[in-house]
Amino acid sequence: MRHLIPLAQKFGVTDDLAREAIVSCASLAEIAVLKQAVQANDALLDAWLSETEATGPSFSNEYIAFSAMRMAADLA
Repeated sequence: MRHLIPLAQKFGVTDDLAREAIVSCASLAEIAVLKQAVQANDALLDAWLSETEATGPSFSNEYIAFSAMRMAADLA
């Protein structure tokens, strides 16, 4: 899922208001790429984000960023 890293870096913001602002400022093309990428990799994201790390108590920065990226795609 390395190809998703640029999207996670841009949209994987944990603060809800900041993430909303990023999504609202993104171009329609950026939103289309985000939604398509998340949708195309949904099963992989589900598998990774529901593994043992999902139970916490601590989460890696990558786990958090990719989870927030999915929230951004849902918001868009």
